Amino acid sequence: MPAPPSPYSSSDPNAAPDNAPPYSSGEYAIGEDADTYDDRDPSALTDFRPPLEPYGTWVDDPTQGTVWLPSPAAVGPDFQPYVTAGHWAYEGDWIWVSDYPWGWAPFHYGRWVFIEGRGWAWIPGREYRGAWVVWSVDDSYGYLGWAPAPALFFWFGGAAVWYRGPYVRPRWVYCPRHEVFAPAVGTRVVMGAAAAPIASSMRLYVPATPAAGAGGPPPQRLGYKADELPRPGEAARLHIVRAQQFARASTAEPLGAHPPTRVAAAIPAQTVAHPIATGPGAPTAMSPTPRSQSAARALPAPAPASVPHSLPPQRVAPAPHFTPAPPAAGAFHGGRAPHR
Repeated sequence: MPAPPSPYSSSDPNAAPDNAPPYSSGEYAIGEDADTYDDRDPSALTDFRPPLEPYGTWVDDPTQGTVWLPSPAAVGPDFQPYVTAGHWAYEGDWIWVSDYPWGWAPFHYGRWVFIEGRGWAWIPGREYRGAWVVWSVDDSYGYLGWAPAPALFFWFGGAAVWYRGPYVRPRWVYCPRHEVFAPAVGTRVVMGAAAAPIASSMRLYVPATPAAGAGGPPPQRLGYKADELPRPGEAARLHIVRAQQFARASTAEPLGAHPPTRVAAAIPAQTVAHPIATGPGAPTAMSPTPRSQSAARALPAPAPASVPHSLPPQRVAPAPHFTPAPPAAGAFHGGRAPHR
């Protein structure tokens, strides 16, 4: 099915994928915020393990490394990240509001990948975002598309290794732009073979100023007014606050998270033994973090009692139907995507 291209450069399969913001975060420079985590901090393997264990299984996959698999009882048979049991809200950027009691973590950290024979699996990451997705738009603003952001690294032997293999096409879903803020947006999307006519007109959305943390298309460019943008509800906000607290050491400490890690560019690449083949297209060991895993603190403590463990479905009034304005010149950047 035609779809937008890879969100990272594929011209050189051996090039590090962090050369294409905003879909990856680079290493920290001297003088940057010392209270934040690098996405590849190994504490990602421990901080999220206890809160997610009741809802799924941690496994070591031979191709995707250490991943978490939500149990069928926790998600149902047709689960798809950023589609099932949730909706979009907006506060300066797109925020996925999950109805799952565990959704505060895997939809704001890490990456989702589809593993044949296993289903959707979550690769831990340590950098917060409202939603780790890539976006696509069409020229008429008729549809908005999104998909889980591609994985840029895997975990093998407790170390992060770059993914340098062939491009894995995202699993796109498309939604009429006047329905994207619907309370149960999963019932409004089009996907699979039925989406082929839509996909042929879509192109990857790239912000005018790419940077780590840059999000999706501004809703105003899609025809929404400021007062039509839903904010997270009260119950949802508690989960989002909990997720945001894990992003900074000063607020993660009370929840049992580890201190932040700086990635030093001067440290030579780490040699990691893993079952993936070597040679062109194989994962490559990434720079190690200064803190060894043996020095890691205790596993995260349970969430404070003030933070609810279940999130009731949020009732959000969808934006009204309206006729989209004609696209403004330069509204979206990146040009039309070649079909692959």
